[in-house]
Amino acid sequence: MNQPVSEPDRLASWKVRLLERIQNLSADHARVLLRGHPDYQPHYGDGHIPIQNWHSHLRALAAERAEIEDHAAAVGISAVAIAEARAVGQRGLQWDDSVHAARTHRHGEDPERAAMIDQIAADVWQLEQMAVITVEHRLRGFDGRVPRDPAADAQFDANMVALWARADTAARRAGPTGDEAAELWERDPAGWQAVAMRVRGFDDAELHQRWRTYAWPGIEHSARRTSEHLTAAEAALTPPTPHVMIHHATNAITTIDPTLMATNDGLSTAVRAALPQSVALDWDSEPATEPEHRPPEPGPSTGHEL
Repeated sequence: MNQPVSEPDRLASWKVRLLERIQNLSADHARVLLRGHPDYQPHYGDGHIPIQNWHSHLRALAAERAEIEDHAAAVGISAVAIAEARAVGQRGLQWDDSVHAARTHRHGEDPERAAMIDQIAADVWQLEQMAVITVEHRLRGFDGRVPRDPAADAQFDANMVALWARADTAARRAGPTGDEAAELWERDPAGWQAVAMRVRGFDDAELHQRWRTYAWPGIEHSARRTSEHLTAAEAALTPPTPHVMIHHATNAITTIDPTLMATNDGLSTAVRAALPQSVALDWDSEPATEPEHRPPEPGPSTGHEL
């Protein structure tokens, strides 16, 4: 009698690799929790740095896993599959240790192309979050709830451009099919509202921390460095630009909170203030490989500490 096909076996392979990362991070967390705690040494006295480092390592692993779980849920992986991957990992089993784990690469799948699809998925997810975070942060900045920093705003926008350029170049190289493109970046209004609801749930401190993290100049540097080896080709299907994503994010936020809509002239003053001036640029007009498509390297004055 044939066994029913499990959910991971039905998923696109890049989604299976999200489950793999969730399980492996859970297993790493279990290992650090059970076997990675520091042994007390007499010369420590009442020193607490080793135990604080252990706590910090655990929190970092848990936070990274939570981010991937949010991504997995946002692209349609069921809560049951996510919980199962987490639970198996908590028992100390890595994905490759699981007898019944789904294959993370389909038969005949090109590993280089698979890596590019993974990169596109990660970049698009980060861009979607950044689009909502930048609108929400500028809304709260307009109200004085979070501090304003024009230099960091500009770096945030430059980071979005660099991430999009990498995703765009990878998509032109990988040539995703229509079905792949739909799963990778064609988020519907309900999906955008789900991302917006998550961000709107952050308190001011958490929102500002995430915004400051995404405004870190190293994001632009890394995105540009890791895309230098990619050779773009013509492709019909490429990710939406930051301009388009910010537009969707704004629509999602104003749908959730209609009080942000102006009574007289369209968008409220607050929403207008939330839109960076860079969204007026036509980022669709130039190929991702042109030098003018890239923002300038950030100077020393644009650095910000996390």
